[in-house]
Amino acid sequence: MRAEAGRQRGQALVETLVAALVLVPLALLAILLGKFQSMQQATIAASRTLAFECTVRPGACANGVSQAALTEEVRRRHFGRIDREVLSHDTITDPAPAAERNPLWVDRRGRPLLERFADVDVALALPRFDAGRSTALGRTGSGAASLLDRLAGPARFGLSISGGLVDARVRVRVSPSEAGNEQLARLDSLPLSMQARTAVLFDAWNASGPYGSAAGRVEPRVEQGSRLDPAHQAQIAPGYQLTRWTLELMRLAGLEPSAGSFRPQHVDVDRVPDDRIAP
Repeated sequence: MRAEAGRQRGQALVETLVAALVLVPLALLAILLGKFQSMQQATIAASRTLAFECTVRPGACANGVSQAALTEEVRRRHFGRIDREVLSHDTITDPAPAAERNPLWVDRRGRPLLERFADVDVALALPRFDAGRSTALGRTGSGAASLLDRLAGPARFGLSISGGLVDARVRVRVSPSEAGNEQLARLDSLPLSMQARTAVLFDAWNASGPYGSAAGRVEPRVEQGSRLDPAHQAQIAPGYQLTRWTLELMRLAGLEPSAGSFRPQHVDVDRVPDDRIAP
C-alpha cells in the first residue's frame, strides 16, 4: 500500500510538471498578446487624435514645424504614462525614465516594449478630395454639369470639393532590438510594426455668429443649403396653403393659439431642442 501511494504521488508530480511545461508558456504568451493589443489600441487612438486635431487646426497640419509639435504631443498623450494630465506643448525625450512610461508595456524581464519614443512615426497628408468629374466640371463650366453641382453637389452648401481631407497615419516599432525572434525561439518580445490610419473629410469653416446676412454667419449658410430653386419653391408653397387655412381656423376657434408660428422650411440656427438640454 505504501509503495502504491508513493507511485501515485510520483505520477501526480510528473503530470504537474508536464502540464506546467505547456501551460506556463501559454500564460506568458497570453499576457504578452494582451500588451500588444493595448499598444495597437493606443496606435489607433493616436491616429484619430491627429486626424481630428487637423479639423480644428488645419494650419498646423499644413505646416512642417507644427506637424512636429503634433507628433510630440501624440507621443506623450498616447504612449507615455497613462495617468498624466493632458498639457499643451508637452513633450518627452529619449531616453525617457521609467516613471514616464506605460508600466504595462514591458516584457517578462521588465524591458520596455516601446524602446524609444522616437519609434513612434507620424505621417500627416492633405490629399486632394474630388467628389466627381462631373461636379468638378460644374464649378467652372455650364450646362448640365453646372446644374448638377448647383442642385446636388457640395457647392450648394458653399463647400469646396478640392480640400478638407486629412490623412493621419501612425506606425509604432515594437521591440526592434528583438530582431531574430520572429519564430518565438525565446519567450521574449517580438519585433512588430503596428500601424493605424484615420482619414477625415471636414470643412474648416468657422462661424462668426448665428444670425445675420454676412458670409461668416450660420443663418445664410443654412439657408443656402436648404433653399430650393424658385421654380420648385413655387410648386411646393401651394401644398402648404391648405394646412395654413386649417391652422388659421383652429386659431380663430381658440383650439390652437400658436398656429401663427407655423413657418414651413424655416430653421432656427441658434435654437437647441428641449430634449438636447440637460435638466
